[in-house]
Amino acid sequence: MDSTEKPDKEKLQENEFPTILPLKNNEAYHLFVSYSSLDSSWAHKFIEKLEADYSDLKICYHERDFLPGKNIIENMVDCIQQSQKMLLILSQDFVQSRWCLLEANLSVFRFCMERKPVIPIMLKPCQIPLHLNHLTYLDVSDISFYEKFIKALCTPNHLMKHSTLVPYQFSSIYNGKTLMVLPCINKDNLPSWKLGTFSTSNIPDPLRMVIDDPEIYRRAISKLNEVSSPKYCFRYLCCRITLCILLSCISIVISFFALVSFFAFSQVSFPLASKQLFHYLLVHGPILLISMSIIALVVNIMCWGRRWTKEKLQELNLKVGEANLILANHSVMIGCETINKLSFVYFSLKDCKKVFLETFPNENPSAEEMFQNAIIRYSSSYACCVANKHFPILEEVVEEGHMSDGICFCQYVSIQVKKNRWLGPGIGIA
Repeated sequence: MDSTEKPDKEKLQENEFPTILPLKNNEAYHLFVSYSSLDSSWAHKFIEKLEADYSDLKICYHERDFLPGKNIIENMVDCIQQSQKMLLILSQDFVQSRWCLLEANLSVFRFCMERKPVIPIMLKPCQIPLHLNHLTYLDVSDISFYEKFIKALCTPNHLMKHSTLVPYQFSSIYNGKTLMVLPCINKDNLPSWKLGTFSTSNIPDPLRMVIDDPEIYRRAISKLNEVSSPKYCFRYLCCRITLCILLSCISIVISFFALVSFFAFSQVSFPLASKQLFHYLLVHGPILLISMSIIALVVNIMCWGRRWTKEKLQELNLKVGEANLILANHSVMIGCETINKLSFVYFSLKDCKKVFLETFPNENPSAEEMFQNAIIRYSSSYACCVANKHFPILEEVVEEGHMSDGICFCQYVSIQVKKNRWLGPGIGIA
């Protein structure tokens, strides 16, 4: 609080203290304050200063004003609804703990946010929550911080309805945020070989802040539902086991016959050995080959499930890439690690696309087509890396990319292309 004590007060005195707005009938507080418990010391001092400067200011915060007997989400929503404005004290601790409580009931919280001005304060550097990214925060290190905050606090809500505290900033700082994990709707009692169905009826709450058109979401998810499950009997484990037992029995009989023939041949006198060996190989060689082929077939059938899952996952990943083409304009990408579960991540491809356009200005196919092909082929695996915060090829990156805590999409594609030049002969990304 040292940075806001005397200078801020002197400035406000020079310009006269703004007037605190009167409460309406359905309002109990002027301000609802949310902060992390690790930042409570700073928050309490700030609240005490506000209440000392403005005796008629009604402030609500959880440690003093939440009602016992209600869970924290219910208390939070009730207090927000009874407040004129919301104050969020941002830090990495807040984003990881307190903000998660707000996101846990996002549909209700979003309803409140659409009707209440939000004043975010940056106490400690952190990633700004995605749903606050259209707002530019007030920084406590700013010499005019207190004055700016009081001005925002005393501005009538209807004057803040169509504006933010300061102009919109692009949300690339939030690149890499995992928005949600979406399982298929029929995941319960679903056989391991069967592909589930992903719902297209409603946009899940965590995606509503970035995808506002239900048709966009429906088109993207419908791409994934085009991948079909197998129709033949091998999909059932009992059929594979039965067939393997039958083939194994046949293989044993054939092998036994070939073995008996071999021992009979071994009793032939030496002078006739060469002639008998030729006869043995001519007659029984195909039998041995058939027996070995049957054994190989048994192994192949038993491994069918794993092989099929891998093939279907590859097919599904390409469909996910097509879906990501639709979602790319909304800075959303889907990753698919298993055939029945999707990870949605936030990542803006704007800067990565610019790299493609600058690297391949006059290529055939065009840079735009290369970029779209890259999304189809690599966006699913890249989104999985982002969702898991694990980049196996990180040590191969030497240049700075467009994401602070990992590698960006164009870097990921560059490394993959150097390993497998699918864009065309001699074409790669520098």
